[in-house]
Amino acid sequence: MTNDWATDRAQNRALDELRDQMATVSSEASSLRFRLSQVQGSMETRLSRLTTAFDAFVELSDIRFDLIGYADAADVRRRAGHVLTALASGETPPAAGPDVPAYWLWPAVEAVRGLANGGNLDETMLAEAMRRDERRTSLFLCLALASLGWRNEVRAQWLDTAFGQLAADGTVTRAQRALWTTAARGGFGAEGQNSIVARLKVPSTAAAQRWAGPAMARADKVKVTGPAYVEIAGYTKARGELSRLRTAVEIITGDTSVLEPDRELVYAPSDKPDPDSTSALLRLLISEGSEPEQASLARVAELRRQIVEGDQTDDGAIDDSAGTVEALLEADLGKADEPHLAATALRVVAIGVAADAEVLAQTASMPTPPRVSQEIEWRTVDLLPDGPERQSLAAAEGAIASSVQPLSAGDVKGPIAAVVAGVLVAVGLGLTHPFWIIIGILVVAVAGYSYWKAAKKRADEQADAAHRIKRLRDEAGQAAAQFAAYKADDRDRAAAIAVDLQEIKKRLEA
Repeated sequence: MTNDWATDRAQNRALDELRDQMATVSSEASSLRFRLSQVQGSMETRLSRLTTAFDAFVELSDIRFDLIGYADAADVRRRAGHVLTALASGETPPAAGPDVPAYWLWPAVEAVRGLANGGNLDETMLAEAMRRDERRTSLFLCLALASLGWRNEVRAQWLDTAFGQLAADGTVTRAQRALWTTAARGGFGAEGQNSIVARLKVPSTAAAQRWAGPAMARADKVKVTGPAYVEIAGYTKARGELSRLRTAVEIITGDTSVLEPDRELVYAPSDKPDPDSTSALLRLLISEGSEPEQASLARVAELRRQIVEGDQTDDGAIDDSAGTVEALLEADLGKADEPHLAATALRVVAIGVAADAEVLAQTASMPTPPRVSQEIEWRTVDLLPDGPERQSLAAAEGAIASSVQPLSAGDVKGPIAAVVAGVLVAVGLGLTHPFWIIIGILVVAVAGYSYWKAAKKRADEQADAAHRIKRLRDEAGQAAAQFAAYKADDRDRAAAIAVDLQEIKKRLEA
């Protein structure tokens, strides 16, 4: 009698699963019909898309039918979600369902379920889950405990096993990125965060001339006042960048919100947060399925995307690449809305930032050269602390003066020729008719006006040159005075730069 009851129960569960699968197939068939009315493009393109979708639909139906044999594993996944949701909301989690041999998720969930109502992790279930799949169990425990607020329960060996080793090409998987962001947000406590930071400190994170730029993105550009001499332009730029770097480091390290765990850690069973967040990776890990069905479930997700373009139900796999360590660190440093990630990224690249700060400070502290040059009145003048360099100033003045010519024979040649012509017309032709006398006088008058105009132009040019030379002397004197003041400020400027560097190092070492 008991065996008949167990058989009936198993058959009923299989029928329920089949009904669920048929409902899903019906829904996807509706999606396929909807696509038929929406597909755009050429006839060939439309036919190709529809053929692909139809083939995917047929294959999906076959795979879903085959997955009915894994109803117990699907039940374990649903129950895992219910247990985590209940624990997150402070409710009593549902009772355990049937175990699936060799599937790590069932004992892992049972181990966590032991924490309900002030309990402890079920060590027996924990040991069994580890025996079945140590890596996935470790990852599940780390993410689940962090998202449920039990960060003190996370053990160092779990974190080591779950994170593993970085790839030789410097990329991290989505699982590693999730552990990274969870640690940054306070999910594993101080020791766990220190462990992750140490793993991310690869040689490239200490490279000089690499991390000051990304860090400075958090602060506005600093305008350093002072004369713009070519010889000290690099020093001035370095001083401005050092001040900007100090401001950026103070902004990142001075955010007190990082002292408490981030609210983003809280388990979210249904929303769509950052795809590499704690909750998202935890759900992705659970949805992988047992080992025999993983390939089929992955194929189902791929087919669903082919049937419904833009379907976002599949989030990839936990071992997909999340990017390179360098690219992720650079992005995190600039995230003003993610202070936990920015602060952790700065800890990882602290050695590189400190090295960059030292280079900037060394450049900015270079002593002012004994002489500099500045362009004044489109002429280059060398400046000394006690005034403009005489030969340089004289050469500039001579260049301005030589650019103006005095009234020359070429300037008066035309007017003289016109006067001669006018006299000849007036005298030679005036005897024949008085009209030519008037014409000759007019020609002479025009020639006189041309001469006056040429003379005035030359006089104006000479006056302008004299004014430019005076202005050159005045501006050169003022520039030399500014240079003297700038050079006299070398000691105070070096002291201010040293303070900036010291503050940057202090905050990076904290």
